[in-house]
Amino acid sequence: AGSLAFEVSDWVHSAFKLPEPDVIDISYERNPANAARVLRAHWGIGERPIGNLIHFLETKGIRIFSLDENTKKVDAFSCWRNNEPFIFLNTFKTAERSRFDAAHELGHLVLHRHGGPNQRDAEFEANTFASSFLMPHADVISHINYINSLSDIIRHKKRWRVSAAALAYRLHKMGIISEWNYRTFN
Repeated sequence: AGSLAFEVSDWVHSAFKLPEPDVIDISYERNPANAARVLRAHWGIGERPIGNLIHFLETKGIRIFSLDENTKKVDAFSCWRNNEPFIFLNTFKTAERSRFDAAHELGHLVLHRHGGPNQRDAEFEANTFASSFLMPHADVISHINYINSLSDIIRHKKRWRVSAAALAYRLHKMGIISEWNYRTFN
């Protein structure tokens, strides 16, 4: 899939002018949540939710391609080729999952461009980055004071266009819901 996408990308480059990549290396940042804030600041998007994440990333010069893999085993992957960032997303996933996967792969692109920690730590960092990038701390705090029920999470998730599970995880990590509530909601 990657090699086919590279061929298509080469053809598109020969016929069209694409946005130059504006993806900074933030591998120096040891805290993935801080890295998400640094990238948001670099792109001037502040704390607000991002509408169409795929289109937005494409305006930043990230080449995004679909993986037509009819399997749940492959979520997404990313890589650099000729100083261009690529993200490949499985179309078998829900829109909310693809959105999180795109932010997760963006985390790999900015945090692990030159390699990084072991696989498990890299995945944890990319998930933390994605969660913070899609649901900025200040925006979450300004819209959610407390959660009484799963229906509250379902109602609030629409703002950030994430799954209920992703929002519950973020709220738990931010200390807005307890471990017990998090387990109950899951």
